[in-house]
Amino acid sequence: MKFMITPPYLLKGDEVGIVAPAKFIPQENYEQILKFIESKGLVPVRGKTTYLESGIFAGTDEERTQDLQQMIDAPNLKAVFCLRGGYGTLRILDKLNFSTFLKTPKWVIGFSDITVLHAAIANIDVESIHGQMPLNFAQSSKGLEVLFETLEGANLAYQLPIHLLNRIGASEARLVGGNVAMICSLLGTPFAFQTQGNILFIEEIGEHLYRFDRMLQHLKLAGALKNLAGLVVGGLTSMEDQSPSFGKTSEEIVWDAVKNYDYPVCFGFPAGHIENNHPLIINRKVRFEVGRSEVKLQFS
Repeated sequence: MKFMITPPYLLKGDEVGIVAPAKFIPQENYEQILKFIESKGLVPVRGKTTYLESGIFAGTDEERTQDLQQMIDAPNLKAVFCLRGGYGTLRILDKLNFSTFLKTPKWVIGFSDITVLHAAIANIDVESIHGQMPLNFAQSSKGLEVLFETLEGANLAYQLPIHLLNRIGASEARLVGGNVAMICSLLGTPFAFQTQGNILFIEEIGEHLYRFDRMLQHLKLAGALKNLAGLVVGGLTSMEDQSPSFGKTSEEIVWDAVKNYDYPVCFGFPAGHIENNHPLIINRKVRFEVGRSEVKLQFS
């Protein structure tokens, strides 16, 4: 088994970066974000992209590439918070160089569009965190509290209720994944998640059910669902049906794509585009148990 790099955990007084590799947010939102990070005993450092707009993006592709590169390379920064998702990180992924990052690894935090950055980092054997982003820091939640505890080195473990579509079983492997649309967008590229033998986490928001089904069938046909050690299904939020109805719920669409396999599957994991978005350590080994009365996910 490969040796994975765990970035140093955060200490009070550490400097942490805020970078916008995708869409921008209004400037008036930053005061609350900065105060929140400071309340955690950390020193926020704004990247140039947090001041920029170019169409829907926080600056041009070149500006976002340069800013993200400087942030992941900076030896003084102990973590990099990606401001928000939306769209845009995929456009700059192939322009990044991770050689300096490997010498001074740091936690990269985000979800949704940031899934593609997690994939690139996973492929160089470094851990990162799928978790809440500064855009949502004002929405205080247990998940946000757990995120900062995790960044400080607390043990991460979850115990969940059962779901009707769960498949019983147990496995131990590394956890990879994120947003389904982003996972699909990386298939056939050097940045795609290595799913074989790993536990895959998926979540999605705002997709028509037929499009979501197409994504799952795409993953299935590409072999990305075949040899998993397990599947963890997070929030499937605001999924849209049409008339006539697709005939399946979003959960049933997932089940239909994996019903012929035998690995453990759980639904309803509290992560993704949900109010109480809990963190996951991408590329970390986990013990995954789906039982008749509860589900356990224990990070090593």
